[in-house]
Order: sequence, then structure tokens, then C-alpha cells
Amino acid sequence: MTIVEPRTKTAGWLLLTTPAFILLAHYVAVLPHEFGHSFMAWITGIKSDPLDIEWGDGSVGDILLLRGIDENVAYKAALANGHNWAIAATVLAGPGMNALMYLVIRFAVPLWRTSSRVVVAYFAFWFLFMNIANLYDYVPIRVWAENGDVRQWIRAMHTSPWWIYAIVGTLVLCVIVDFYRTVLPQSLDASGIDAPVGRGIVLATATALLFAYFAIPGLAQSDNVSLFIGRTSLLLVPVVIVSNWRRIVNSEALSHP
Repeated sequence: MTIVEPRTKTAGWLLLTTPAFILLAHYVAVLPHEFGHSFMAWITGIKSDPLDIEWGDGSVGDILLLRGIDENVAYKAALANGHNWAIAATVLAGPGMNALMYLVIRFAVPLWRTSSRVVVAYFAFWFLFMNIANLYDYVPIRVWAENGDVRQWIRAMHTSPWWIYAIVGTLVLCVIVDFYRTVLPQSLDASGIDAPVGRGIVLATATALLFAYFAIPGLAQSDNVSLFIGRTSLLLVPVVIVSNWRRIVNSEALSHP
């Protein structure tokens, strides 16, 4: 009779419940983002109630994926009244929350590689991923989107989108490279996902989510630049998977007693 090691059993359950980890991590990353916008708008005087945000129409997509959530800030009225700096601070507060949570989990409390509990390590990994994805969804995906938050910053601060794309985009690129070089393989080790098939599933899932699902807002735009960026992001899915496959999927996992 074949004896299945406890670590292997746990890895199997983690992989089966990955959708639940993803949805929960998405909630924990998005809610501080939206309330970050809302509270900053309240602090700067362009919103009266920081708890008043939009939740969508109650559809399954809104409930599970938070597709209809919005900070509910009257940016047009604020711009018309000359509250440019308030708009800039409000726009920055959302992704700023994701950046802060990313830095905390990546460096200060790196549970994705240090936790002795595989469930904690695996959730920390997906939470870190969702904060990165929310940044990627801003820059480069929606820099030119007419209805995006970045456009509100551009209108308020009279900044060229190319500066945002170049400077912030470079920072986001560095974060993504670090994710694939360090975070992803070490998270798999800490989570006990040692088998190549399991490591391949996580690599493919994370890559498809980042470069395909989070590119959808760009693909929904009508301007050519957003469409080009979104389509290029889709093309990156197989490229990123193939280029990382040997190092991540076929790499030796950490030794365990």
C-alpha cells in the first residue's frame, strides 16, 4: 500500500481550494484600496461620508469578483471647484494602500516564506499577488483609460501619461520580476507544493490572472494605446509561463525533515 506523506496531502488540499484563497485575497486587497480612496477624499474635503462607496448591483460577479465596487468620489465636481491636490491625493491613496500592504508582506512580515503553517504561507502568497495585480491594473494597463483613476490624476496635475507609464511602470515591472524570481518559488516551497504538477498549476494560474484577467479593464477601453497594452499583456501569458517553467516548476523544493 502506498503511503501518502502528510505534506503531499496538504499540498493537494491547498491546490483544490486555490479559488477560495484567490477570492479571499482579492477581497482583502481591494477593500483597503477602495476605502483608501474614499477616506482620503473625506480627509481632503471632497467627500462627506468616507463609508459611502458603491458595491455594484448585487450580481454574482459583483459579489464574488467585486466588479462593481467604486470609491464613489465626485471627481468632476472636485476638478471644477479647483480641488486638484485633493484629487491627486485621493487617486494616490488607493494604489498607495496596495503598495503599503505589498511592502509589509514582502519585507516586514514575509509570511509567504517564513510561516510554518502552509495555509498561512499560501494565503500570504495570494494576498501579496493581489496587491501586485492591483498595481499592474493601474500601471501600465489603465494609464490611458478615460474613465480610470490615473486619468483623474492626469487631469488634476496636468501630467503626461508617458511619465506615469515610464516611471511607475518601471517600478511595477521590478516588482513583477521579483515576484517570479523570488516570491513565487519560495512561496511554493513554504506552502509544501513540491510536485511539478502543483507548481505548474500555481505558476500558470498566477500568470493567467495577472496578465490576462487584470488586463481586461484595458481591453475594455476604446483608445488604441490601452488596447495595445491590454493585448500585449495577453501575449505575455505563454511567454512568462514558458520562461519561468524550468526554474520554478522543475526546481528542487526545500528539504524537509
